[in-house]
Amino acid sequence: MIQMKRRPCSHRVSYAHVMRRIAVPLVMLALFIWSGPTVRLCAAPPQVVAVVNKMASLRVFRATVSFGTGGGMTSGVLSYQNGKTHFKLSDGRVVAGNGRNMVVYSPATGTAGKQSMVGGGGGLGWLLSGFEWRVGGNAATGKAVDPGAKVQEVQIVWGANNILRSLKVKRAGSEAPFRITLSNVRTAGGFPASLFSYKPPSGSRTVENPLDQRN
Repeated sequence: MIQMKRRPCSHRVSYAHVMRRIAVPLVMLALFIWSGPTVRLCAAPPQVVAVVNKMASLRVFRATVSFGTGGGMTSGVLSYQNGKTHFKLSDGRVVAGNGRNMVVYSPATGTAGKQSMVGGGGGLGWLLSGFEWRVGGNAATGKAVDPGAKVQEVQIVWGANNILRSLKVKRAGSEAPFRITLSNVRTAGGFPASLFSYKPPSGSRTVENPLDQRN
């Protein structure tokens, strides 16, 4: 959950669009996949449980990540460390969150959006209830038991050592699923704190609270 204070700003509408398309999916990625405790008891298939537990165990790593809907995929390199994220896109844009604030910087416009972050996630444990699963090979598809659930269908694909390779989430009312893919996942000893507390280059413009929502 992201909480903000309302401030008038002529740049907010256009930059809020950037934040929603890039930063919000990244927050979903971090909160839904790598935060939260290991889940031990559930009614989901053992293959799904194994993936959930494996991803919960990855506390420091780097990976190539793509996300989006349909053909509109965004890709880059993600560095993750205990709930903190740094995502550098292939076009030079940067999304970084240190657990308190999130910064999205676009070198094309020389503009950065800064958003406060409050709250946390529960890992992939949400996959372990409310779905009827069908498993085949290294993939599983879950359909919501409740027809009124916000998420109607999910699909996960995993690779060696139960590491997640792809997650598709289809929400009620959406035409296309939101998709996240991971590749070249590798653990690391740790990253410097400055990587997550990103400071835009000197001379760039910073827009505070571009999502313009109230506390």
